[in-house]
Amino acid sequence: MIKLVAADMDGTLLNSKKELSPKLFPTIERLHENKIKFAVASGRQYYNLLNIYDELKDEVTFIAENGAIVFDKGENIFYDEMSKEDIINILKAVSKIENAYPVLCGLNSAYIQGNVSDEFERHVDMYYSRCERVPDLFEAINRDHICKVAIYDSINAETNTYPLLKSFIETHKVSISGHEWVDLMNPTVNKGVAINLIREKYGIGFDETMAFGDYLNDYEMMGSCHHSYAMANAHPLLKEVANFEAPSNDDDGVVVVLESYLESIK
Repeated sequence: MIKLVAADMDGTLLNSKKELSPKLFPTIERLHENKIKFAVASGRQYYNLLNIYDELKDEVTFIAENGAIVFDKGENIFYDEMSKEDIINILKAVSKIENAYPVLCGLNSAYIQGNVSDEFERHVDMYYSRCERVPDLFEAINRDHICKVAIYDSINAETNTYPLLKSFIETHKVSISGHEWVDLMNPTVNKGVAINLIREKYGIGFDETMAFGDYLNDYEMMGSCHHSYAMANAHPLLKEVANFEAPSNDDDGVVVVLESYLESIK
């Protein structure tokens, strides 16, 4: 019997047009009726996810910032703060990368430096509902509990920014979370760790958990449960570690699998 379902957002729950399936919320309601918890596990900010799931906020657990921040029933139950020294070193490194722009992701807000390009601002607005424009990111470090540094790359995150941040791999979790994004967090942070925290809190077993993802920031999440699903549109490396494959995000893959499971337990 499944007791916890966790699903990524972009490329998983959201289709190519960044739209949620109209069937998703009724499906989450059915999960709730069957005493199955639903968690959205995303690189997005908590406040961005909260806006999207506002009408179901008491029925959804929010794994935000790739697992660095977790909210359950409106309460922050976990955050993993980065050291100020580490953040400074990362910002200095990013400043040397062409077409790379950092976002400081805090418990209370995100922070970007002012005078940004329209393209960067459009992507920031898509993922961060709370975001402050500040004159100096180095000063913003002291204003919040910074749990992640996200880098937007207008060329290609995997081929442009990621190779130039390899020096941080030994000390940090460096995750490619999309075509344009690379995330740096404490080495203890990933979606799998967050799911295990929720499992432990509610006494949910490995075989009682189901997860869906499409990109490399979902890699550890695939190892947090037996019922691990890579989307048909997933990165090839994710498909290698997932136990199952779901239809693509453009074919309502998560809803299709969940509805089939709910029908099987009637």
